[in-house]
Amino acid sequence: MTLKRRKLPAESAADVFRRYFLDTNDTKIVDHNDMVHWKKYIYYPLVLFRNVVLNKIPSRHFRKWCDILLGAGIGKKSFLFRRTEVLFPKGLIMGEGCTVGWFSLLDARGGIRIGDHVSIASYTKLITGSHNTQSPAFEAVFKPIVVDDYVWICTGATVCQGVRIGKGAVVASGAVVTRDVEPYAIVGGVPARKIGERSRKLEYSLSTPVLH
Repeated sequence: MTLKRRKLPAESAADVFRRYFLDTNDTKIVDHNDMVHWKKYIYYPLVLFRNVVLNKIPSRHFRKWCDILLGAGIGKKSFLFRRTEVLFPKGLIMGEGCTVGWFSLLDARGGIRIGDHVSIASYTKLITGSHNTQSPAFEAVFKPIVVDDYVWICTGATVCQGVRIGKGAVVASGAVVTRDVEPYAIVGGVPARKIGERSRKLEYSLSTPVLH
């Protein structure tokens, strides 16, 4: 009896890069401390090139492909607009039908998980990094951010580390979110406080202009 050799699917260069350098698991929130130290010497220059050069290219599909190559998990019909920077793309998990506006900053070093149909407006910041103010060594501290389905984060808002924004919630322009936001709440101010309630019947889908 002869045994047939099973033919394995061919891996692309992108597949090999992600497997060898990133060990990507799209279902797990990771932070930059999970990456082996020597790999950072290769990975971070590529991220710098992404944030300085590639994020200005007027092709949303090309930029998305680059982010996925760098380890980001980005769902169908989800796009980051031009000039948006991502720190440690491997820590970013984004669902389907999401948009992130111009000149935003996603600091995914501590891990960011975004649900489906989330609208993040321009000039917003999601910051997972901070420092221990009581530490003599001023050590860095990273905590994940979770943004649930149908959340709208308005222009210029800042979401700080360790925060979860519940389904359907709205963060008003310029707000600074320092604690969890309950589902369907509208919050605003510095620090953000509840100022209203949103409708619970949400069925919309977001779209992205071609050159964004």
